[in-house]
Amino acid sequence: MDRILTGAWLHSNGALTVFAPAQEAQVPRAALTQRHHDLRGEFYAKVKERSGTTADEARLHETIAALRKTIANNRRA
Repeated sequence: MDRILTGAWLHSNGALTVFAPAQEAQVPRAALTQRHHDLRGEFYAKVKERSGTTADEARLHETIAALRKTIANNRRA
């Protein structure tokens, strides 16, 4: 996991997805997604901490909030 986050990966493409740590550890992806939820969660937490929220992601959240408000207003009418 740390090798991927530092860019020193050996067995994967370095993508910040759950598949990369599995490749790096040379285990099936299901080992992380089905058996080791704690490691998967830790990896995604480190990725989020490292990258934070991008401008695109913030804009998408604003758009989603506006659309939800529009839907709620339409249901009231």
